[in-house]
Amino acid sequence: MHRRTLTIGTVLAVLVGLLIGTTTQSGAARPRPTLAADSRAAAVAAADRAMTGPHAPTMSPGERYLRQSVLAWIGDIYSISYGRTYRGLPVVGADAAVLADGSGRVHAVQKAGDVRVDVPTRPTVGWPAAERTARTRLRVVDRVDTHRLVVRVDARAAQLAWEAVLVGRTDNAPSRLHVYVDASTGAVLDSVDEVHAGVGHSAWNGPDPITIDTQHSGSTYSLRDPLRMNLSCVKYGAGGVISKPVDDWGNGNPTNIETGCVDAMWAAQKQFDMLRNWVGRNGQNGNGGTWPLQVGLNDVQIYWDGTKIVIGHNTNNQWLTSMDLVGHEYGHGIDRMSPGWPFTERGLTEGFADIMGTLTEAYANEPAPFDTPDYLIGETVDLTGSGPLRFMYDPALRGDANCYSSAIPTMDEYRAAGVFNHWFYLLAEGSHPGGGKPDSPTCIPTPVTGVGIRMAAKVVYQGLLFRAGGTNYRQERRQTLYAAKALDPTCDVFRKTKAAWDAVAVPASAADPTCT
Repeated sequence: MHRRTLTIGTVLAVLVGLLIGTTTQSGAARPRPTLAADSRAAAVAAADRAMTGPHAPTMSPGERYLRQSVLAWIGDIYSISYGRTYRGLPVVGADAAVLADGSGRVHAVQKAGDVRVDVPTRPTVGWPAAERTARTRLRVVDRVDTHRLVVRVDARAAQLAWEAVLVGRTDNAPSRLHVYVDASTGAVLDSVDEVHAGVGHSAWNGPDPITIDTQHSGSTYSLRDPLRMNLSCVKYGAGGVISKPVDDWGNGNPTNIETGCVDAMWAAQKQFDMLRNWVGRNGQNGNGGTWPLQVGLNDVQIYWDGTKIVIGHNTNNQWLTSMDLVGHEYGHGIDRMSPGWPFTERGLTEGFADIMGTLTEAYANEPAPFDTPDYLIGETVDLTGSGPLRFMYDPALRGDANCYSSAIPTMDEYRAAGVFNHWFYLLAEGSHPGGGKPDSPTCIPTPVTGVGIRMAAKVVYQGLLFRAGGTNYRQERRQTLYAAKALDPTCDVFRKTKAAWDAVAVPASAADPTCT
């Protein structure tokens, strides 16, 4: 592969936001333009008032909302997220988010449920007993990274709990598992794993040769990106970044480590650029950086472990470095480094990661026979020889859920992701897109028209930035509707976003916004 360093120029991202007019008397002096810092301060002040004033969300005595992050959202609107405490203890699963603009107007307040907290703050079950229970949830525990006393809130109740963060392994993958043990009964309330196992001359991408950004120092070139902080590639278990005296990498053989690194870095770089140019995010971690890659795991899997992407092979010993799979794993990192983590209903976490992988393919826009834009997951690497892992336009083709139902909360995570994947396809392409793209069935006898994949990307991403704790499918519907309304004042995108949710049977709620 011949490398040519890409030049990153100035990117102007234009997001169409809500236009908020100001009425003045005839002949009045034109007001001084509001500076960006003033706009941010006005939005934050309005959000703080919304969370602490007379119309604040109902709280129990001893509860407080503490501001956590302020993110530019759409136009002059900011998404401000809040954590919650109860008598000094962190409340887990009950974050909140506010949309407010630079004129001090609050557009929406979203919080996780209506559960009031009224629990003792002294545990009946001590930490040693809670630790023993927590350890039973993981096959191999290397260490307990941290533990703390918290209030754990779900849709039904609040309980005093011990949160243990275990580092170790499941039956087939590394794990960083948050376990919540009831501090009154000693029972396990819940667990959340930060590690998501899924499942270049390039093996999967082209035309050959492709270009990746590498680092040159003296007489040595290395698979380290000089433009995207922390992005590099190493051989699994070998330590240092792969280096050599010539800037030519890989041989096109999908079983070759160097080729695997070429494909993986290509995918990571394309996703980084897609995030910047399509949705305005500064890298996968949101702060100008991303995570390194390791290729060579002797196992049939690929995963993000909170610090890196680890890549194994398919059943033919070919590295799992297609754009959609690598983009999927980085999608878990994007999810983790965004407000309101984690999603709480099954399917949303994996569905969001699938969407990030699909957007990476769309942005790269490779021609056939390479990894062309589509709505299939894992079709090029063919993990087990049985074809794509998921069909976003018709998830039922792999036995996944096309429609939301009462079975989703207890369904396998990947099966439940079909609903989110299906909704995204309908939003982006519609039910009968034409142009060689596949038709997509709907759960109601009404056709759906798409908004295009770039606008669909904005709806999903801006919905993520307005995520509050405890997000389920109904709340995801609400968050994306707020995003669609702000992105398009004509309400066309809003109507199509709503129609796509209706088409996958995710029900509306009274708290959903309207747009006229």
